[in-house]
Amino acid sequence: MTILSDNAPDSRGCADYSARFVRIPMRDGVELGAILYLPLNRPGPLPAVMEMTPYLADNLHREAISFTREGMAFLAVDCRGRGGSGSEFQQWINDAPDGYDTVEWIAAQPWSDGQVGLTGGSYTGWNQWIIAGTLPPSLKTIVPSAAFMPGYDIPRGGIGSPYIYRWRVTLKGHSISWNLAADTLLFNRIQGDLYARNHSYLGVQDELGFHAKGWEDDLHSTTWGSVWQARRPSQQALAELEIPVLSLTGLYDTCLIGTLEHHRRLERHGSDTARNNNYLVIGPWDHRGMDGCDQVYGLKFGPAALLDVPKLKFDWYRWIFGHGEKPAFLDARIKYYLTGNEEWRSADTLEDLCSKSKPLYLASNGKADDIFHSGWLTAEAGDSPPDSFVSDPTDLRPLETETSLSNSPELSSGGGAVFPRSYNSLFFILGGEDPTNAVFCHNTYGQGVIYHTPPLDEPAQVVGEPELDLWVTCDAPDADLAVLIYEVLEDGSVIFLSSSQLRLRHRDGGDRTMPANEPVLLKFPRFRFVARRIARNSRLRLVVRATACSFMQKNLNSATPVPEQQPGEERIANIQVLHDLEHPSLLRLPTSPEVAK
Repeated sequence: MTILSDNAPDSRGCADYSARFVRIPMRDGVELGAILYLPLNRPGPLPAVMEMTPYLADNLHREAISFTREGMAFLAVDCRGRGGSGSEFQQWINDAPDGYDTVEWIAAQPWSDGQVGLTGGSYTGWNQWIIAGTLPPSLKTIVPSAAFMPGYDIPRGGIGSPYIYRWRVTLKGHSISWNLAADTLLFNRIQGDLYARNHSYLGVQDELGFHAKGWEDDLHSTTWGSVWQARRPSQQALAELEIPVLSLTGLYDTCLIGTLEHHRRLERHGSDTARNNNYLVIGPWDHRGMDGCDQVYGLKFGPAALLDVPKLKFDWYRWIFGHGEKPAFLDARIKYYLTGNEEWRSADTLEDLCSKSKPLYLASNGKADDIFHSGWLTAEAGDSPPDSFVSDPTDLRPLETETSLSNSPELSSGGGAVFPRSYNSLFFILGGEDPTNAVFCHNTYGQGVIYHTPPLDEPAQVVGEPELDLWVTCDAPDADLAVLIYEVLEDGSVIFLSSSQLRLRHRDGGDRTMPANEPVLLKFPRFRFVARRIARNSRLRLVVRATACSFMQKNLNSATPVPEQQPGEERIANIQVLHDLEHPSLLRLPTSPEVAK
């Protein structure tokens, strides 16, 4: 493979690559539009990298050029129904067969050497997995970044979100609507009005006059069943998949949970060959910083955070295509960034990182109401009175917090959006965004309880996924709860560590209302992975609160399934958190020993 040494245009001031529009036939007669990029000075057929995007092929122009300058062909493909492609776009449905046909079409072209890799992030991180699950013979690798997983990232804990509709507005028709979809003020108004009137969030599409087929699944469905299974590679396909995979995500990536689940599914169901070449990089980045960044909103990292991710990917493709060595950075199958220490660490498996935990038992004097009068987290189980809070669907004060600007800077809005400042949002903070924002700890409005550890005598490393066993009573049939974990620094500022959320009727992976006022053990699912060295004199903060957020599906706490609830069914849920000897609520904090650099 000829690798061009200079990323600049040639000495004549001309492009050193070619670009041309192509049409790719699908098995059902539909044609996909694409842009083919080739290096001009190529000695013969080349390996190719493809991204199938709903965000328009033209937006991949700069990325495509970088691949040609690394000696590879690049194909930017519009998803079915988007850009120059025929038919109608419907998320999750057509990418698998269309991806298979496109990979094999590429391999048959005279400029191709028959080797194809996939690239992309978020939705196009997800569709790499679903395409790989069709087992195209010419597919040699996938490199998914921030790969969304339906049913894990959204809905999460059985709680849907109208965010999927906001995202779908971006992809209306064959054009792109970055600015409309980014208008937080507009969606705050529409969703806030529906929230205040206890109406279904399906009404957001009536307000905007755009009905996006399929998005309502995220409000009508829970996190299991055939709807979600169809959007993931099957266990049988993963068992037959033998290609190397390089996954990338970030500690503050909104798709962190989905990316880790994609990785784990291949670990569970893949062949020995696949598992041995299943690599995962967890940086300190957010969803938009997946090329390597050293700051997420108000949180700054060390220089090591600025990993040259594009170079890592290029080196990976060269290795897979047989034209280079394995990237030196990948000295283990798991690479993760330890914030606080500001350094990269290695591990063989995620299970190695999550094998140890320290129990912290909840306790209080029965008044864990706010950050100044909180309960405590202790190493020993005790016998203390319960704490009480409510989940009140009639209380609209939390919406006032959501319509206020966050004090944290938003560094980039992406896509040319015209609303770069971020607003307070429990939904997005639970997803890892705005990690220094403590507003939802300060303002619980009686709808939450808070617990702290004493200041730490020495630093502690927290690496892995926390777990929370919470004994509660509830006098209503249902409620939605969120959990947030923070480091509280000596100066009182905070750093978000992890979160979980749960619709109580789905607490056992089924659909059962809560028994009135009877103790029930809640095991919160899928906490976000955390990797941080907690500083000496810092404290840990645990917040358990009602969701009460216009970007999260509203639960009226009635016995009726949430998608079928109607105004007038509102119930105020009185919730007690138990932490006596018979009901020891505890947080299991994943720990990691100090390791020399």
